[in-house]
Amino acid sequence: MKNLAKYKNIIRTREYLVQAIFQLLFNDQDADSILKQFKKEHAKKKNVDFAYFNRSLTSISEHQDVIQKTLEDLNIKNSDMELIDKSILYFAINEFKTMDLDGPLIIDESLRLSKKFSNPESYKFINTYLDKYLKLQN
Repeated sequence: MKNLAKYKNIIRTREYLVQAIFQLLFNDQDADSILKQFKKEHAKKKNVDFAYFNRSLTSISEHQDVIQKTLEDLNIKNSDMELIDKSILYFAINEFKTMDLDGPLIIDESLRLSKKFSNPESYKFINTYLDKYLKLQN
């Protein structure tokens, strides 16, 4: 197992972000109200990067159609996946499109999130489609 202690803040923030994306997709809430809720619930925690959280959640909210189209281009049907897996894929696709991280790092983080939040076999599904996405981009 990798020692992720020095990345505790961004790891925790990404975990909250996936939960917020789930809420965005499940409840069809706007990003601003979700952000306010998460800030209120986690205001005292110093290990949350709210600037990154806000930037990412806003980007995902604004580009939901583009992200959904990307999933469709990968031949992923909504009926083929759990909502938590869809949330993780939304997180990853947004990271690929907006951040400066290497693709393998985004996939690694997505697999970690899948193992934490989804069923034990979902990481294989996530890995397959994110790998396919990267290959199509190159």
